[in-house]
This record gives sequence, structure tokens and C-alpha cells, in this order.
Amino acid sequence: MKRRNFLKSSLAITALGATKPKSLFGAPKRFLFKQSNIETDRIVVFIKLNGGNDGLNTIIPYQDPMYYQLRPQLAIPADQSIQLTNTLALHPALESLLPFYENSKMSIIQGVGYPNGNLSHFRSSDIWDTGSSEDEELITGWIGRLLELEYPGFPENSPEYPLGIQFNSANLIEFKTAESNTALYLYDPDTMYAIITGNYVNEQDEEIPDTYGGDELAFLREMDYMSYAYSQIINEAANNAPNTVLNYPDSIIGQQFEITARLIAGGLETPFYRLNQNGYDTHIDQVGSSPSYTGIHNTLLSDLSNSLSVFLSEMDALGLLEKVLVITTSEFGRRAIENASLGTDHGTSAPILAFGAGINGGIFGNNPQLNQLDNNGNLNLQFDYRQIYSTIITDWLGLNQEIATNVFGQEFEAIPFVQTPLSVKNPPLPAKFKMHPAFPNPFNPTTTLSYTLPKNGNVTIRLLDLRGRVLKTHRMGKQNAGKHLFKLDGRDLSSGSYMAQVEGAGSVLNQKITLLK
Repeated sequence: MKRRNFLKSSLAITALGATKPKSLFGAPKRFLFKQSNIETDRIVVFIKLNGGNDGLNTIIPYQDPMYYQLRPQLAIPADQSIQLTNTLALHPALESLLPFYENSKMSIIQGVGYPNGNLSHFRSSDIWDTGSSEDEELITGWIGRLLELEYPGFPENSPEYPLGIQFNSANLIEFKTAESNTALYLYDPDTMYAIITGNYVNEQDEEIPDTYGGDELAFLREMDYMSYAYSQIINEAANNAPNTVLNYPDSIIGQQFEITARLIAGGLETPFYRLNQNGYDTHIDQVGSSPSYTGIHNTLLSDLSNSLSVFLSEMDALGLLEKVLVITTSEFGRRAIENASLGTDHGTSAPILAFGAGINGGIFGNNPQLNQLDNNGNLNLQFDYRQIYSTIITDWLGLNQEIATNVFGQEFEAIPFVQTPLSVKNPPLPAKFKMHPAFPNPFNPTTTLSYTLPKNGNVTIRLLDLRGRVLKTHRMGKQNAGKHLFKLDGRDLSSGSYMAQVEGAGSVLNQKITLLK
């Protein structure tokens, strides 16, 4: 079955009606989305430009002579680019997005990345997906940790709709929690069609070996089961969506946008979508031999622009664009200087694009300083990518800054691209002393302990070995009621498991932490 027939084939989910286990859809309702701290119906659609998008040829500093000196073959001619300001222009393939920029429904955030950028596709993708620094290796995704905080006990206490949807080969780790995965993985339509027409084989009760391979099998089975369990909800949303008169490109990213639009228009309450477009690793033939604005990059951006513009137009026509935020991401940008193969090599920072009716349109940050490249010939960093994620958590979803800090282990300054930040209320104080999960855990070399005091009082933090012997003691003194963070440094410790102990408000709480060196 062709991908473009997926929407039609999704109607076949009703075939499950006679065979679906009652335990899936006939059980009492599980708790709803509104019972978390997220009290909005706003949605985020992430698009990964997989391979490392060339930011300089996407948002072009067309008045900078250095741009043309560094890229004699690759530079987009000024008279062919789409001018946004006196100094910046869009790649000509992005022309269909120009109306959104002109109507303040498109933002450009310059120079996004992270310190000491890693040039490996796999490692840098993991950094973006886990919300980590270059010297941290985390095993959970930043969205997974966020949703784990909002839905403790997931998947046992899962809501009645997927918390996240991933398409095709989007990276699975972004939604991963310590124990599970919070996203529904939409397989290729052939596989999805087999599931929804009753070819699902329930192997959930079969024994899984206690090996690394067994862990991977359990993870895949869990995603498979979630796909099956949520199929009726997805079908209902697809049936509820009004028929569109707009035509999406018959491409992979076009089909992903079409499915996303139908599910949102049909009332699916899923807050996170991750779309994926491959092909941006443009070491060779990034541009055509003549003219320079043709070639692989042009084809990719044209497909993205045409698909995205249809999606935005449909959301706008349905009155839904106010609640939809679209964000592009890529694991890194490209080098400022072209290579000898009509392409570019791996770089570091690059612009990120944001779209929606609820954003502040325009440009955030400065034009790239092409005469001030770093020692490796890469563009300098202006914004940490976690500033964008943190802004989404606080300003777009309306969650408290402490939650964002808990997700990333440190606080990142918001970027004011959200037009109407939701009011953020401090969470109510608990009735008793509470210790939250350490992050990251396992860790190397540091982890952050967090705890909430119901009233003012003295706090002491201890590190114990598993025999109960005290290795370190930190007397924090009197602290105010509310949530507090403490960074535990394990540089002088050996690999292994320890007990973190926090004493306060008349209680002593312990948590097992593991240092992996």
C-alpha cells in the first residue's frame, strides 16, 4: 500500500471493533490530560531536518561579502534570494513561506546549538534529543522526562490519547523515559495497516530473556502494543476531521504533515508531534553546477516549504493555528566555507525556524559573523538549543520554570518568540516533605537532587554507600518552603551505586543513584 493511501486505510481501524480486547477501550476512563500541570490544548510540531541543515544557505546574509568569498560556488546570488531585511534573505526554495513571515507568523532564531558542538550525526542527535550538554550522556529524552513529571506512573496511568506521535525514522529516544516510551511510533503505512486490520499478534505475556536483546525486545513490544491500543482513538480523530480542499505534496514529509493536520483537525489531544525529513547531509552536490540555487538542498527546502505552507494554511483556515507551534530542528549546521565537492561539511550552530499564529514573528539574534569564526571555521553560538525547549515548556505550555529546570538539570533563559506566554502559577506546596527523582540518573560526573519542603526548615544532604556509611555531608542551613535543587559532584567517587539522603521537615528520605564512569 502506498503511503498516500494511509489516511484512507486508517478507516479500516473500525475493523478492530469486533476483536479488540475490552481491557483496551472498555475499561474505566484513565486520568485525563487536564489533570497534569499542563492546562492548555496547545500543540508542538517538531520537524527534524535530518543530516545537518546548511543554515547559511537557508537564511542568507546576502549583504556580507564574506559569504561570497567563503562560498564562491555555493552562495545563492543576491538577486535570486528572497529578501527579508536589508541584510538577510530566504533561500528561493522557501518562497511559499514568505507570506507567513510577512504576517508575523514566522520567527527566525539565529545561531542555535550548544557549547563545544559535536560533529557526529549520532552523538549530536542524541544531545538534542536528550536535552544534554556535550559532555553528558543521558539515556532518557527531554520530552520523556517532561511527560514523566506530568504523568507519573506512565504507561499504567496513560491518558486516553497518545502523548506524542513520531513519524517514520524520527529518533525514538526523545520521548523515552527511564522505564518506557511516551510516544506512539507511526510505522510505515504497510506495518500500520497490518496492525489496524487485525494482524496484530499479542505476545505481551510471552517471556522475555533477561539480556540486552531482551530489553530491546521489550521496548519494541511496548511501542507495538501502544500503537494497537491507541488505534481506535486515532481512527476517531481521522473520521472527525473535515475534508480538506488543499493538496499536500506527494512526498514523505508532505504525507507526515497531511496525517498530522488530519489528527489535529479531528480533535486528537496529543501535545507533541515529531516529523522527520532526511537528506540534509550535503557533503556533495548541495547545489547544482549551474545555477547555484538548484541541487539537493534546493529540492529538500522546496519539499519542506511546500508541505509546511499547506499545513499552516489548513490550520489557519480551520482556526487552529493559534494553538499550533511548529519548530524546525537539526543536529547541527554546516561549515561556513564550502568544500571541493559542491557541498559543505559538518558544522555547529544554525538558525531554527518557528511558525504559528501565537508567536512573535521576526528575527532573534544577530547576523552570523563570518569574519569571526571559531578555530575550526564554524559559526559562533548565539542561543543554546535548550533555551528553545525551555521556552516551549514555560511560555508555550505554561509550566513552572522549576519543571523546565528539573528536565534539563539547570535553568535556561527563555527566548521571547511566544506572543502570549501562558501565566505560570507556582505549584502548591505538598503536605509533607518530598524528594524528586535525581537527574540524570545514572550520571557522570554530576547529578541534580531536588526536593520540596512543605515549610521553612533546616536541610542536610548526605551521600551514603549501600552499607549505610556516610561518605559526604552537606549542611544546607535553613531553607524556605518550596522546591530546591542541589548538584552532587561525583568526580572523586568510584563507579557504583550510592544512596542520596535528604533530611528536612522532620523526615529523612533516601534515593538510589548510580555513577557510571
